[in-house]
Amino acid sequence: MTASRPTSSKLNHVYLNGRTLEGGGQLVRIAIGLSALTGRPVSIDHVRGNREGKKGLKRSHAAAVKLLAEISGSKVSGGEVGSQSLNFFPQSTRSKSGPLLDLSRVNVKSEYDIKLTTAGAIFLVFQALYPYLLHVGSQASAPFVKVNITGGTNATYSPSYDYASQVIVPNFAKLGLPPLSIILNKRGWTTGPVDLGAVTFLIHTLRSRHDPDGEYQLQESTEKESAAELLYSFPQINLMDHKRGKITQIDFTVLAPDQPTLNADADEGTGSTVRQFIEQVTRRTLRHEMKKLDSSMFAKRSNSTLSEGDSLSKLSAKNALVPITIHTSEATNHRSHVYILLVAHTSSGFRIGHDILGSMGGDRLSKPKNKGKQKQQPARDPRRDSQNEIAFSAAADLVRRCVDGFIGEISNESPNFQPDQKPDSTVKGSCLDSYMRDQVVVFEALGEACSAGGHDAETTDTETLEDERDWTLHTKTAQWVCRQILNV
Repeated sequence: MTASRPTSSKLNHVYLNGRTLEGGGQLVRIAIGLSALTGRPVSIDHVRGNREGKKGLKRSHAAAVKLLAEISGSKVSGGEVGSQSLNFFPQSTRSKSGPLLDLSRVNVKSEYDIKLTTAGAIFLVFQALYPYLLHVGSQASAPFVKVNITGGTNATYSPSYDYASQVIVPNFAKLGLPPLSIILNKRGWTTGPVDLGAVTFLIHTLRSRHDPDGEYQLQESTEKESAAELLYSFPQINLMDHKRGKITQIDFTVLAPDQPTLNADADEGTGSTVRQFIEQVTRRTLRHEMKKLDSSMFAKRSNSTLSEGDSLSKLSAKNALVPITIHTSEATNHRSHVYILLVAHTSSGFRIGHDILGSMGGDRLSKPKNKGKQKQQPARDPRRDSQNEIAFSAAADLVRRCVDGFIGEISNESPNFQPDQKPDSTVKGSCLDSYMRDQVVVFEALGEACSAGGHDAETTDTETLEDERDWTLHTKTAQWVCRQILNV
């Protein structure tokens, strides 16, 4: 995308067809976020028009629209649940020397408390607010903006707390965005019984910059307005400036019930709970599938790494290309509360992740009867045994699917790779996983828009370009929305 300073004729109302490309909620979140940031009114027709079932705004989308409008002082029509036409009208004025709002006319608080009425995805709501608060938060009295959100921390079709904290946060920092801290106060699940969770975000704004000693400090405004605005601009991001590096270790997170347990005569691990079973199968499946990959993808291990990790890691360290360790393992209270996350650390400092949220089937956990009675063993219940078999089979299937997806992310081959196609030396894949790639698009576009007018980057014949075959439909949708509103 070639950057150019928008002219006055381009600052008019933006009209978007909600059925474009992926045609889901992501289009809405990015559109209203950029609308609030730039002061350009946005109208969206056919909201979530490509979604199966009910169209229009879901509760989490409507909540994001309402909250961003309140924080930014914008006006909204069509923001209710089920609405298929949305109009977002920012009230703030745009800066004369840049594409974003004039900060001198923006009011922002140091803390916001957001309470969703259902276990809607906390991180989808946060996605809509984050770019705006990064920019205007510099007007807050505190060095960071604190946002407390109640809702779902582990939700379907959205980033979990675990993925956000282990993958998104370190990758954002690596790409030059200010520090972001995420504090888990309580887990909340969108699956199974309604259970609200709570998360606190500490957003260091664009006034925060990294000094040589590794500390983030608040920059003071300079006398010249142009210099001050430059300090508050989004950083330029070019993923082709970064190397993926070699994989140095793999962490995994398991959230699952401690019931049921395997029968004493089972082969997979006598007396194992379903959570322990998932841990064991995940480690074993990972080792097996990693052996099929090119060993050059992995960093060489020193002798000292063979003694690190838990006892199970020590026993299997010699058979693993890199250390495989448990990052988090927590017991949950319902069959539908099962979550697995795999994260690869790379030598260049990036994190590549893949996760899955699923269920073991059944309505409730099967707990052992006659608890505390040791002399008399209860008669085996065939129905309970059958439910347990279904549970462990479902757990094994979740592990297999998660590992398959993770292997696809860390593999050097494009998902659309064709064996008969010659490699192009001027094209390479991203240093991020496919989901993380989606999250970066908005900040790439904002950095490009903020730098427009300073100098025009010229593309040479030898410049390395990103392999577009790796882009998902979500990535392409995000890029399209950014072009419509930012003109980059």
